[in-house]
Amino acid sequence: MTHIPSAVSPTPVGSTAVPINPDKNYLETPQTTKVLYCDVVFGSPSMNCNGTGICRINISNFIQAQVPKKQCHLTSGLLASGPGGKISLFFFRDRFCIRQYRKHFHKGVFEMKEACPIPAKISKGLQLRAKKLLPGSYTVWEGDGYFRLDIEVA
Repeated sequence: MTHIPSAVSPTPVGSTAVPINPDKNYLETPQTTKVLYCDVVFGSPSMNCNGTGICRINISNFIQAQVPKKQCHLTSGLLASGPGGKISLFFFRDRFCIRQYRKHFHKGVFEMKEACPIPAKISKGLQLRAKKLLPGSYTVWEGDGYFRLDIEVA
């Protein structure tokens, strides 16, 4: 069963399951909020995906069961349209390696020093006109087994 964080949908955990549309790369909640599966590579684009921030974000067909230890800079998660025209990213604690957590979510703040391009497929899937995630310092919201970032877009 796919778990959607309660921040995406007001439906409490344990209620009816969210239907998955196999013809599309997103889930549709009863409130028609679109949620995309994604793979995120951490780092800075200009530093060949080293450093902090988000280097690349790609649409995926599923949440990876486990990320290999040697790929600590990569994780899977969920994307949704966030509050105020932002994009909300959801990462699951059990998909993070400890180095990733310490480096990117230090003291509850996620730092992006440069913009990250948003693939057209993601913008279309979330019905946004955004082309990039903007640099900034973003609060890391912690939920039951997941982290959420609300990132400004342009």
